[in-house]
Amino acid sequence: MKRVDNYKKKIVKLSKNKKTIFVLSIPQFFKKKVTNSLLLINSGKIIYTVRKKELPNYGVFDEKRYFSSYDGKRNIFKYKNSKIKFLICEDMWADDFFKKKNKQTVDLLIIINASPFEVGKFELRKKLASKRARFYKSQLVYLNLVGSQDDLIFDGGSFVMNTSGKIILQKQFFSDSEKIVDLNIKHKAEKKNKVSDLEHLYKALMIGLKNYFKKNNFSSVTLGLSGGVDSALTLSIVADCLDKKKINSFFLPSLFTSNESRVDAFNLSKRLNLETTELSIENLRKNILQELKLVFKKTKHGITEENIQSRIRGLLLMALSNKFNSLLITTGNKSELSVGYSTLYGDMCGGYSLLKDIYKTKVFELCKWRNNNYADDFLIKKLNVIPEEIINKEPSAELKFNQKDSDSLPKYETLDNILELLIDKNQGIEFIVKQGFPKKTVMKIWDLIKKSEFKRYQSAIGPKVSGMSLSADRRFPLINKFRL
Repeated sequence: MKRVDNYKKKIVKLSKNKKTIFVLSIPQFFKKKVTNSLLLINSGKIIYTVRKKELPNYGVFDEKRYFSSYDGKRNIFKYKNSKIKFLICEDMWADDFFKKKNKQTVDLLIIINASPFEVGKFELRKKLASKRARFYKSQLVYLNLVGSQDDLIFDGGSFVMNTSGKIILQKQFFSDSEKIVDLNIKHKAEKKNKVSDLEHLYKALMIGLKNYFKKNNFSSVTLGLSGGVDSALTLSIVADCLDKKKINSFFLPSLFTSNESRVDAFNLSKRLNLETTELSIENLRKNILQELKLVFKKTKHGITEENIQSRIRGLLLMALSNKFNSLLITTGNKSELSVGYSTLYGDMCGGYSLLKDIYKTKVFELCKWRNNNYADDFLIKKLNVIPEEIINKEPSAELKFNQKDSDSLPKYETLDNILELLIDKNQGIEFIVKQGFPKKTVMKIWDLIKKSEFKRYQSAIGPKVSGMSLSADRRFPLINKFRL
């Protein structure tokens, strides 16, 4: 708090003899308690203070652990002939905050937010903001953070609403702005081309990776390319937001890797203007199995031997990451992580899990979207960057001959629908069965989710893009006999 106060004093000092009113949001002591506060600073003085009342304590939010709620009198800031009401994030979202008996006459609502991105969340923001603007019969300015912090992504998209709750001006998503807005101009509701959810999601993954890479001072990124759809989408996103000189791609085949996977992997690299290095793991696989032969002599060949391949790849990729200060990106998706279809200390090795909150079916959708679209801020400005052969072939870990994901799991369309109901919607077994899914299949998936909880506790951080991620949102015990 002392450091925060020192920076506040510097900003106050810098504002001397300036006409501009500076808005600063910081934690502050108030009556010996820490409050989430908004300050207006002008000409060397703090001229107005607002303290947050509604403290979110769900999902990724833990504000009640750090802040105290302020429930005192709230004055209106008067500027020239206008009455302005400032709100801090959750104060806009909570219906209890808006009571007609406390209704004040205001000309302008200004709401500052660090609202994390989720697919479809903007429509909810717009709906709530419109409700508040109409409640006060006031213009409204909604300001949202841009960038990311750890697993949270902030998509911006700040906007201005008229008194009817219609957006009259909006900034692009994932973009900072210094644009001056004249609120005295009578705007009509702005007609904007709706950004598709897939574009929004793709860009969210880009900004999450770009910020994590930059803020942690990595010099490059490293990933293993398998010829499959997950690593293909991952490499595409990486290539769209980072210079190719900072991208290290490796293909690590074994005896069980198909020639089609090799062709697809290098074709993808070529389309993305990248070079991929091939490092065979076959000799290492043979040597390790030979060393274990004496100990394993009375056992059957199975998953243990298959996973050795994945762990060799993890070992080599981690060595490359360490040697070159490179961020190793894992390529597993939410479907695999949910049911434990991944190898701890193998393909789960890495510092950033880009697709951690993306179901497999959504991976396919994003690949198809990217092949038909690109944006001005993409570094690779061309279509069809992901070979159709990668998208169309049946998914396989290729840890043994003729292996298919469907040998161990239901079809991904079925799996993801059940996972979304179990995880994202928090629905129970009976409800899901009533939706037409076989009870045996639902129970199998639920059992896999519980048994693999320990893996997720050790998984790399990744961008949260859904309403219920596998990390901060779900807090399940690890004990295997835990039952609901």
